[in-house]
Amino acid sequence: METEWKTYQWRGGRMMRKNEVIEGEVFECAFCKGSGFLTGAKGIKCPVCRGEGIVSTKAPAVLCAFCNGSGKAYPRTNITCPACFGKGVMSVSTKDIETCPTCKGRGRKAGSSLPCLTCRGKGVVSK
Repeated sequence: METEWKTYQWRGGRMMRKNEVIEGEVFECAFCKGSGFLTGAKGIKCPVCRGEGIVSTKAPAVLCAFCNGSGKAYPRTNITCPACFGKGVMSVSTKDIETCPTCKGRGRKAGSSLPCLTCRGKGVVSK
């Protein structure tokens, strides 16, 4: 069953959607939003990108469904996402993907605060 996603994220000059395969290996760090520093903390380097403002992952990739690409476990916190480890994007093994049947593309089971065990928080699985 194919699902049309309506959630959009703005990253690196283009719109990215959940469940969409993304080409490329270098992305703006989602945890610090590319600044290299933690928000609200002066002079503290981002623990995800180590102050670089960019992160890399193996291509092809997808937007992290668990955190919706924010890189944070909970909104307005400095706790990294347990699925993507703060990057906001996750590598997939193939471009041929479909919505995860267990979590329905949310990256977590209903009523749970942990990543889905089937898709590991990606929201998609290989066909």
